Amino acid sequence: MINPKEKKEEQAYKEILDVLKKYREICVYDVNEMEFLAKKHLFGIELKEKYGLNVEPREIRSLDWNRFSDYISLGLWGKKYKRTISCSDDGKQPEDELLLQLSFSTGAYIFGSCSGNDYPTEFFKEFFQELKTYNPKYTDTTNKNLYFSMANASNIFNEFPAILKKYYELNKTDAKERKVKKLKAELDKLQTNI
Repeated sequence: MINPKEKKEEQAYKEILDVLKKYREICVYDVNEMEFLAKKHLFGIELKEKYGLNVEPREIRSLDWNRFSDYISLGLWGKKYKRTISCSDDGKQPEDELLLQLSFSTGAYIFGSCSGNDYPTEFFKEFFQELKTYNPKYTDTTNKNLYFSMANASNIFNEFPAILKKYYELNKTDAKERKVKKLKAELDKLQTNI
């Protein structure tokens, strides 16, 4: 159901574009580009009003793929979009679906460091498990991706920054404990070889 605000803006764009189309031959404006801009803005309003995503509608850049951060994207999924899930946990694939994707391509390095060879697998699993409590429609545990239907995307989308911040804070202590454990193991190894 379209809310009254979206309907009002949709009508305004229709009226504006109708006038531009009427005078297309003498108009210096790119009417097609203006139509596309209007569609993106209306899509942004739909994401905010209908689906509850805390987005700025004017900042939506595409009708089929938007990247909101290093970890969050929203896009149309299915074979016709050439977007399928690499290793779906249950083998199911989306078909012509708008999905919110949380993706952690570097896995546990999000909390570790490449230079220090710190890959906190258990800590990352805890983080990933919490994200799973938001009920993704599809999961790809192998590639550390979660896909949420629009029916329940707003909670994880709106709460993700706070969840990530919480785990970054928890990781400060956990990283120190991991480092102490690693240094103790190295010390024990050196003492054994004396």
